[in-house]
Amino acid sequence: MSFREGLLQARGQIAFTAALIVSTAAIIYLEGIDTTARIREQVVADIAVTGSAGQPDVRSRSALEAAVDSGRTVYEANPQVPFAQAAALNAAVLGVSQGIGVVAEHHRLVDEIIGTLETSGADAAIHPALGLVAAAMPQFETRISPLLASN
Repeated sequence: MSFREGLLQARGQIAFTAALIVSTAAIIYLEGIDTTARIREQVVADIAVTGSAGQPDVRSRSALEAAVDSGRTVYEANPQVPFAQAAALNAAVLGVSQGIGVVAEHHRLVDEIIGTLETSGADAAIHPALGLVAAAMPQFETRISPLLASN
């Protein structure tokens, strides 16, 4: 039997082996993509909550909590003043990005301030804070865009 005849007789086994190699390679590749995606999701979630992929320093965390509290306090004392509104918006973004406080409460505060600004108009001094909110909380972007365009 010649080499050619041997190949013809073994073509089924050769095709099976080739298919097995290709399917194994595809499975390994897809598992690698899945693992990479899961790791990326975990890192992104960690960054979204803490602001970094590592653990925050306890001292800086307490300073950030104090900053969030002071922004809310200033707003509660003067809710119609633009600098107080900007302080509260910045505090809400800081709270959401660093995982300080309850996210729903930060969203409620932002919603309240935007509602006030929609009826009374947004002072130009508050525009940077509104831009920061739009970047950090995309669900408010459609409501913030007209406020930024109004002045």
